[in-house]
Amino acid sequence: MIIAFIMGKIDSSKAREILDTVRKLEPVEEAYLIYGAYDLLIKGTFKTPEELSSFVVDELRNIDGVRDTVTNVCATAA
Repeated sequence: MIIAFIMGKIDSSKAREILDTVRKLEPVEEAYLIYGAYDLLIKGTFKTPEELSSFVVDELRNIDGVRDTVTNVCATAA
């Protein structure tokens, strides 16, 4: 299982709409509007790196108003 935190820059005029859309997506466990360098923080769990990539490229970045994303994959100790 892959846990990732994805940060996004989004259009402020669509912030609530984007948040509602993101929260409905299958791999999303939590999503918040945040202050700082990024506007959106998403925590998601993925079965494979390909599933994570597909989520970011095919789903998240295709939401109207999402301008940029940065993906942070959690490292776990055995």
